[in-house]
Amino acid sequence: MTDSHRLAAAVRRAPWPWRASVLSPTARGATWVLAAALAFATLGSLAGIAYRAEMGSATFVTVRALVGAMALLAVICLRSGCWVPLRSLSARERWMLGTAMGANAVLNLALFAAYGQMAVALVLAVYFTYPMLVSVASVLIGRERFTPVRSAGLLVAAGGLALVMWEQIGGAAFSLIGVAWALAAAGCQAGYLVVSRAGYTRVPVEQATAMMLAGGAVLAGAVALAVDLPAGRLLAWIGEPSAWAAVLTAGIVGAAFAKAWLLRGVRLLGGTRTAVLMLFEPVAGVLLAAAVLGQAITPLQAAGGLVILAAAVLVQRPAPGPTAPGRPVGRSPTPRTA
Repeated sequence: MTDSHRLAAAVRRAPWPWRASVLSPTARGATWVLAAALAFATLGSLAGIAYRAEMGSATFVTVRALVGAMALLAVICLRSGCWVPLRSLSARERWMLGTAMGANAVLNLALFAAYGQMAVALVLAVYFTYPMLVSVASVLIGRERFTPVRSAGLLVAAGGLALVMWEQIGGAAFSLIGVAWALAAAGCQAGYLVVSRAGYTRVPVEQATAMMLAGGAVLAGAVALAVDLPAGRLLAWIGEPSAWAAVLTAGIVGAAFAKAWLLRGVRLLGGTRTAVLMLFEPVAGVLLAAAVLGQAITPLQAAGGLVILAAAVLVQRPAPGPTAPGRPVGRSPTPRTA
């Protein structure tokens, strides 16, 4: 047996942090989504490190996506069952996969444009309306139903988000163009979650996520060439170890792992419950800022986090109607590490 075969066998035998025999599908789905929220929450701090090293924001998005795609391709090469030929998919599955790839690519560009128009806190406050959009879309296509408990959970979640971000929003300049771009990003995220719930479940998580990251890298790379190259921010960061550390971590943790975990979670939970759990991303961002940067957590932020937790518990209650998500495919891209 060659060294590569031994490595592949070791990866397949690696223990996982949660198993079907231990947790229910709902609990596993919630665990994946919360892990994704925590991974996405690292991006703010990592991007700040890269920007201080003169890396442009579009360049950061491009390199992050490329690193994430290559990490997942490495996993696919080491493990069996992580790739299916696209020609084996139905026309509907290929269309759904293409729609998800397009939504994911445009999402990054819309957020990039919104950040250029108004403060980050305002952009995120608008962007995180996407759980409402997911819920409405799921009802319109007949996948879910509004119930009093679920409707209350969505409203409570919105209130919790407002508490978390209230002090950051105060005094920020408002821009209609910025709001439009942030709403476009919210629509893309909502569309991605709705389509990914059961649209292409025969495509393994690793393959689907790698394709989405590669597609996003192409689109973001075009923006980087148009924006960062004339400004001198396309290659100015190359000699900075801190920038490399930040973008590599962002690519592996904040792109490959985070997006794969999110896709696995939405296939188990459905769109609305996944979207509400993802509201823990700004909460986790506040906690990470407190732990890493020493920023104090205010009483309003703490209260908002507790409110979002309560909302997540409400929304996780199953609603009547056709809510069974598609059958998940493949495994998580990362074994447990010591």
